[in-house]
Amino acid sequence: MLDPSALKQQAVDQTGLDEFGDEPMEDGLAVFCDSLRTESGLSQARLKQAEASIIATLRERLRIEACLKQHPSILDERIEAPVFVVGLPRSGTTALSQFLSEDPQMRSIRRWESAQVTPPPNASETQDPRIAETTRAFAARDAALPALKTMLAVEPWDPSEHGVQLGLTFRNLQLPSLWPTPSYTKWLQDADKRPAYAYFAKVLKLLQWKTPAPCWNLKNPPDIFSLDAIASVFPDARFVWAHRDPTLSVPSVCSLVSTIREASGEAVNKQALGRMQLEFQSAGVKVAMQARDHLSDRTFVDIYQKDLVENPIATLQALYDAVDLDFTDSYKARLQLRLKARPKGKHGAHNYTRDEFGLEAPEIRSVFKDYIDRYH
Repeated sequence: MLDPSALKQQAVDQTGLDEFGDEPMEDGLAVFCDSLRTESGLSQARLKQAEASIIATLRERLRIEACLKQHPSILDERIEAPVFVVGLPRSGTTALSQFLSEDPQMRSIRRWESAQVTPPPNASETQDPRIAETTRAFAARDAALPALKTMLAVEPWDPSEHGVQLGLTFRNLQLPSLWPTPSYTKWLQDADKRPAYAYFAKVLKLLQWKTPAPCWNLKNPPDIFSLDAIASVFPDARFVWAHRDPTLSVPSVCSLVSTIREASGEAVNKQALGRMQLEFQSAGVKVAMQARDHLSDRTFVDIYQKDLVENPIATLQALYDAVDLDFTDSYKARLQLRLKARPKGKHGAHNYTRDEFGLEAPEIRSVFKDYIDRYH
C-alpha cells in the first residue's frame, strides 16, 4: 500500500497517458507516502482514501501535461499582477476571496473547475459538465454533513483555494492539516516551494487561455509559508493579508479540520490536533513576517476580519485603492446583491470551544505574541 511507483502506474493505466512532465514531484510523493504509511496510525480504510486522493492528483498532472503538449501556445499566456489573499485560516480569507470574485475584472479558480482543469474552461460555452458534477457533489456533501456549511459556506461558482494545484508537485501545505504526517510536514516546511508555484503558474495560464480576465484572485491560507516563493515566480504579485485574533482563528480551524476528517471515518485525537495546529499556524506566521520584512518593496495590504464583517463595502473600497484597482459601480452593485443573498450566518453559527482542542487563550497569545504585537 502507498507505493509511489504503483500509484503512478495506476494513474497511467486509468488515463492512458504516461508523461508527468519535468517539474519536481517524486520527492514530495515519496515522503508523503512514507509518512502516511509509517506515522499516521490511520485505518486501512482511511489509507485507501489517501491512495485514491494521490491517484487523482497524479491523473490530473498527466492530463495537464497532455494538454500543454497539445497546445504549447498556452504557455505564452501572461499572468499579470495577481492578487494573493493570504493569512491564517479562518481569518476572513474565504469571505474576502468571495467578495473579490464578484468583480468582473477578477478571474478566480472556480470550485467547479478546481479538481479538473482540463479541458481548459471556455468562456464562450454556457454548459460544462464539471458544473453539474460539482453541484451534485456539493448537494451530497451538504446532505451528509450539514454542519460544514456553518463553517465553510461555499458553492460551485465560488473561488477555490489553490492547494490542489500546488499539490501537483506534492508541495501542498494543506495536506498536513488533512492527514497526520509529521515527517512530511517537516519536509514540506523546509522544501523549496518555488517549483510548486512555477507549476501553478502553468495551470493558471491553462485556465485563462479560453477564459481570460485582467487580474487573478488567488486565495490559499498556507501561502503564508511561501511568500518568498510567490514573489519569485510572480514578481508583480500583490498580497492581501487577512487578520483575526488567533485565539479565535486557531480553534476555529481545528474545528473545521476535525469535522472534515471525522466525516471521512477518522477517529481524530482533538488534543493532538490542537497542539499540531498551534505549532503549524504559528510557524507559518513567523515565516510570513520574516518574508514580508525583506519584501518591503512589494505591495502588502492588511485587512481585518472584523472590518470585513462590519463594513465590507468600505473595506473593499479601501483595499482597491491600496492595490490600484478600479472599484466600479457595477462591482459595488454586485457586492450589494451578494451580501443580501448570502448574509453572514445564513446557515447558522459555527460553534466550537478552545477546550475541546486543549487550547487556552493565554497560551495562544504567548505563541503568537510577535504577530499580535505587530498587527493587533
